[in-house]
Amino acid sequence: MSNPSALDASLGNRLAAAGASADFETEQGIQRVRAWCLVLALVQTALYPGQFWYLAWGAMAVLFLSCLWIRRGLRAADVVHRLPMIGITAMAADSIVVIMIMANLMASADDPVQLLPLALAVEAAVRWGRIGGILGGIGGGLLLTGWSLGVHYRNDLAFSPGYACFRFGVVVLIGSIVGNAVREMRQQRRAAEAVFQASRDLMVTLSSDGDVLSANPACEAILGYTPEELEGRDRSFLLDTDAEGGGSRPALLATTEGAQRVVRRVQHKDGHLVWIELDLVSDVQAGLIYGIGRDVSDRSRTESELRHRVDHDGLTGAWNRHSLIAYLHRMLNRGYLPGLVFIDLDRFKEINDRHGHLAGDTVIIELAERLAVAAGHEGSVARYAGDEFCIVVDDPDDLEEVAERTRQAFDAAFTSGPAELFVTGSVGTAASRSGDTPEHLVHRADQAMYQAKKAARLVP
Repeated sequence: MSNPSALDASLGNRLAAAGASADFETEQGIQRVRAWCLVLALVQTALYPGQFWYLAWGAMAVLFLSCLWIRRGLRAADVVHRLPMIGITAMAADSIVVIMIMANLMASADDPVQLLPLALAVEAAVRWGRIGGILGGIGGGLLLTGWSLGVHYRNDLAFSPGYACFRFGVVVLIGSIVGNAVREMRQQRRAAEAVFQASRDLMVTLSSDGDVLSANPACEAILGYTPEELEGRDRSFLLDTDAEGGGSRPALLATTEGAQRVVRRVQHKDGHLVWIELDLVSDVQAGLIYGIGRDVSDRSRTESELRHRVDHDGLTGAWNRHSLIAYLHRMLNRGYLPGLVFIDLDRFKEINDRHGHLAGDTVIIELAERLAVAAGHEGSVARYAGDEFCIVVDDPDDLEEVAERTRQAFDAAFTSGPAELFVTGSVGTAASRSGDTPEHLVHRADQAMYQAKKAARLVP
């Protein structure tokens, strides 16, 4: 039995690793935006250097060096531990850059440069959530207010404290809104990640072209594959080895919105087959398929055994009467005209009376095996009643050949313990006619069998 504390520690480690991965991806996204901002800022500075060229190009140097340092830091082996320092360094560098750029552009109170503090507030919100949004909004608001005050004083313009307070409040509000939104999204992601990592159900995310994008640890318990072994594979490992056809990437789910439940027989890593019940949801817009599966091997085996018991004779394993009639119905409804061989043991009651019912059962079982050989690939055997059997011959051209092999099945003695029993049987045949029902076909074969039995009795 697994140690609960070990499982809790393992889950905690996986959640911590997932959280660190999410933080890393967030930081990478921010750095991509900063790189594009550097490109745009270089173009802007080249075209409009402002009042003090050294401030403009100094700001570009700070931004460039910080981008270069952070890029190297994100490639380090211990990047998880460096992420807090990377974030603080990036925010400090961006704040210095914004201050230098705004100090260089103070000729007009309407200059679009006043939007840069808002960008700082949004960056802090994306990086640190609600707290970052509030602190970034306050810092950005103060920077915007200070710049506005300096521009008005420098250009001898009237300064409105009320308007300045309003703009300060707007920056703080926007930072708070973005921070709250980021916080909610991260909480939802952590909740989803916790379910993904802790669930005992198999969970996979597939791309529309068939690649496994992610898999949870339950895949290893169910299929033997670790998430790392599954990621990057195509979806063929989830396809039923019997039900699906060939092809490099057969369709697992139609490319339509909505959910679908399927049962697939999947090969375990060690080779045995596992029955998986999959709930599949296709997100066409995102180009993704989400799958949640559970091992239903025990249930499927039980259902299979129950179906076998319903459709087969308990003693011989051959089809029972119900299955025979159902199969004939399907054949006749589809326009096929099968043949039927009807077999009845002669004086079977005497065998039970003289040698016992156990010996009679032994004869029935051995006869079923011989009839299966006689039917070959051309027919299927069913136990119609106690000592009566039928063979459905799919192609009526093979009917007489199968009937002859059936008669030969009685040539050898039947073994019942140390004794050998010579048993005879009567065989009748009938071919289907247009408009036949299964009952009519069985009746004609039964009548033919009785005619053969009557003729055998007349032979001296």
